[in-house]
Amino acid sequence: MGKLLKPRWGRKIGYVFWGAAGLALLAVLVWLSAGRLDFDDPTVTLKTPVEVVGAKTGLTIEAGDLSSGLREVKVTFSQGDQSKVVAERTFPPGGGRGEQVEVPVTLEPQALGFKEGKATLTIEARDRSWRNLFRGRITSLKQEVVIDLVPVSLTFQATSHLLHAGGTGTICYRLNKEVKESGVLVGNRFYRGFPNPKGTKGEYVVLFPVPQEGPAAFQVELVARPSLGNEVKRVVSLHAKPRRWRHDSINLSDGFLRKVAESFPAANPSDLLGAYLNINRNMRVQNHEKFQKVCSQSNPQPMWSGAFRRFFGKPMARFGDRRTYLYQAKAVDQQTHLGEDLASLLNSPVYAGNNGAVVLAEPLGIYGQTVILDHGLGVFSSYSHLSQIDVKVGDKVDKGAVLGRTGTTGLAVGDHLHFAINLQGEFVDPLEWWDPHWLKDQIEGVWAGAATAAATGDESKPAKEKKKTTKAKGKAAKGKKKRN
Repeated sequence: MGKLLKPRWGRKIGYVFWGAAGLALLAVLVWLSAGRLDFDDPTVTLKTPVEVVGAKTGLTIEAGDLSSGLREVKVTFSQGDQSKVVAERTFPPGGGRGEQVEVPVTLEPQALGFKEGKATLTIEARDRSWRNLFRGRITSLKQEVVIDLVPVSLTFQATSHLLHAGGTGTICYRLNKEVKESGVLVGNRFYRGFPNPKGTKGEYVVLFPVPQEGPAAFQVELVARPSLGNEVKRVVSLHAKPRRWRHDSINLSDGFLRKVAESFPAANPSDLLGAYLNINRNMRVQNHEKFQKVCSQSNPQPMWSGAFRRFFGKPMARFGDRRTYLYQAKAVDQQTHLGEDLASLLNSPVYAGNNGAVVLAEPLGIYGQTVILDHGLGVFSSYSHLSQIDVKVGDKVDKGAVLGRTGTTGLAVGDHLHFAINLQGEFVDPLEWWDPHWLKDQIEGVWAGAATAAATGDESKPAKEKKKTTKAKGKAAKGKKKRN
């Protein structure tokens, strides 16, 4: 019996041993699996923001994995049916658990056979986990970019030959490719250019305000701002005929100050003069900022047809008048009048100066009830101090359409229309826009002439020189006729 019991106990001890060993091995495998089958995706970010890729563009990628560490980072650049791996890095070394690594990449589209246009940058980060049949977890990042290989070329074409201080100027120019924005800098103000209505692709026109003050000879800068790289500038020298602005004095009566205080609730109603000056100064600035905001976007094509229609009324204050405000025979304020005041019968109908779209129809501070029309190419007209408004924002109106009626709202002393023209928010002399000959010669004729010169390849000389050359040819032809 003793002999039979001994083997049985031996087998039992063996079972226990191997069972324990199996459990230990299973525990180890579970522990290893828990470490390798992580639940965190790898992270990947583009440290260098990139929307436009030039001939040679460098960028930096940052990647990492919290649980198992990085195994691989791959960067692919594709355009159309072409796809090229531009960077591939495996780990180790580096890429341990929680470690962030940086991968520098240089993109050279031409070397890859890519052209200008849209492309896709794809970044993949793979960790060391046993997920996906031991291939690891993957995080993918896609970035749409634009390949931009050709430097911007900016060519001046033509400009108005007759400029007046406070008036409107025209410049035409050509770009060899599309840019983020282009236009002209007058002082520190930028005025956006628009496609030339008579030109081909790449030809532009910009209407800009001529400074009211300063020397007759002045300069502006044509500017092209590409999406990638530095802006391109070209200086244009101009000459404007100076003007002698009228000076006017306005007496402020207590009755008028009380009327203003009633229309514009003041912080200190007992100080009528202080309340008025705050409105005439600070609110005026706020209103002009509103003009600039409303007039910052314009139809890219001219909507007007011919010269602007003039409101039938007696001229009162003129554009550019230098006003001195008097109270009890003392000068208390000075401002510049930036429109034409026209007085007619009380509550006279106010007509649209030209075809356009209503972009504002509401009370506007010192200007009272106001309508602003967009006429395209950054040109806007405004009608202020109205007693009523008969249009709404978004309406398309024809020249001569009724916009409302004259009134005394805002800071108006009596019933009249305050008519103004502005270019992208900056006021200019309306008299020019009432003149059909000026509009044809100095605005529409300039862009039409620039387009014709570009089509015939005659852009080697500025507009003034071309005009002289044409005259000289004419004289030579006459002389030849006489000799014959």
